[in-house]
Amino acid sequence: MKSEVILTGSYERKVQFSVEASTVQQEVDTAYRHLKHRVRLKGFRPGKAPRKVLEAQFASQVHADVANVLIQRGYTTALAEHELEPVSQPSVDQGDLNPAGDFEFAITFEVRPEVELQTYKGVEVVFPKMEVTEDEIEGAIQHKLQGQARLVEITDRDVAEGDLVMVELVVKDGDDEVVNEPGTMVKTDGDFYYPGLGAWLVGAKLGKKKSGSVSFGENAQNEAVSGKKLKTSAKVLSIQSNQIPELTDELANELGYEGGVDAMRTGLQSELETSRDQMVRNQARANLLQSLIAANEFEVPRGMVEQQLKVLVNELRMQQAYRGIDPKTVHFNDQQIADLSMRSEFAVKGGLILEYVGKTEDITVLDDEIEAKYQEMADERGQSVEAIRGYFMKENSVEDLRGRLLEEKTLDWLLEHATLVDAPAEPEAEATPKKKAAAKKKAPAKSKAKKSEAPAGDLDLSVLTGTVGAVKKSLGTGDFDGSLKDLLAAEEAGKARKGVLAAIQSRMKA
Repeated sequence: MKSEVILTGSYERKVQFSVEASTVQQEVDTAYRHLKHRVRLKGFRPGKAPRKVLEAQFASQVHADVANVLIQRGYTTALAEHELEPVSQPSVDQGDLNPAGDFEFAITFEVRPEVELQTYKGVEVVFPKMEVTEDEIEGAIQHKLQGQARLVEITDRDVAEGDLVMVELVVKDGDDEVVNEPGTMVKTDGDFYYPGLGAWLVGAKLGKKKSGSVSFGENAQNEAVSGKKLKTSAKVLSIQSNQIPELTDELANELGYEGGVDAMRTGLQSELETSRDQMVRNQARANLLQSLIAANEFEVPRGMVEQQLKVLVNELRMQQAYRGIDPKTVHFNDQQIADLSMRSEFAVKGGLILEYVGKTEDITVLDDEIEAKYQEMADERGQSVEAIRGYFMKENSVEDLRGRLLEEKTLDWLLEHATLVDAPAEPEAEATPKKKAAAKKKAPAKSKAKKSEAPAGDLDLSVLTGTVGAVKKSLGTGDFDGSLKDLLAAEEAGKARKGVLAAIQSRMKA
């Protein structure tokens, strides 16, 4: 079998094949011999049907099967012979197979590009210094304390917002008694069964009955009261409240911070700094790749982008599946697909750049580093190293893991050989209140346009350095609307605070 490679595009290759008639005849004869022993024909013993009888009934099938065998064999042989690495589905152009003549066909596909970088050392990369504030440390402490909150019985005050109240409840719709419960627990800060009742109970006295009219919410689980304003009486039987404990040296020790309150503050500060450093490092990595792509322009095969797009879409659908949403119902509009395609092209170019640098600088991942990753994952998930290792081996994913670690290691190498620069300082606020107010009126429209056009490398992450409340307040100005997707990614890669994630996602929906 002869093959010739023809360049039909920057990365497209067409391989022309020609199979000699003698080889075609040999393959056809072999196919009929195998068929003879497989088929059962009426009037003939197994394996005794004449060739002409077989040809009369199975010629088209045999010819198609032989053609497929020759095409697959030629494709595999040509890839090795010509050192081709396809990155797209092959397209086959063939004619009918004639057992007595040559068989010709062509296969077209895209190949992996060979990238040659002009520069990759000394690239300027924004690596902002982001200090952990006292407010953030205090917020982390409060979060830890809230995790230790316990329900306690309240006997020395009236019902307050946030309490859980046990009441003897009677509700009437006119003269009809629609609810009569000798004891039901009600949340004052939003009860899903009797929405509206909790807020009405605030101020009620322990052991006393409160009567009046309550407007129940449309979403009440009890249909008898849903969306109605009804006469209600409730006797408060007990009051319970979630109480956050006071921070003491003893509690700090119980939480795993040996050395008391001071050790806890130091430990939390270290944890926040580690998380912040990782967030900044991840952003710096993205900035670095963007700079390298800009400094080394090259095109990539469409097939590679489409494959990456499929991976990205599947990942997004799986994320929805984890949230209980049927992935089959998840669809993307044209604008979303265009955005995902741009991200896919960025990922493909970034991967090719990292592959080039890794080979050029002889960067490798050792088995010990794979084992260290197993241990890290085991510690995070509370599983044994053996279980993690066994999973990757069972799924044949060890080399995939090695590839991801190689990319991370190469990115870290590039950062070490880059020129790190601080983020540009924020402009000082105007001294005169009137001028500040005027600026605020004009800023949003300009700011939004600028943010939406700015690349991810220019992303201002300072908005994420404050407390959850401060971040929500900043997002409310609208100044960051053009960067919400990037801010969401940065927060997910960093501290991943639920309050901040929810605030960003809410703003994106708005």
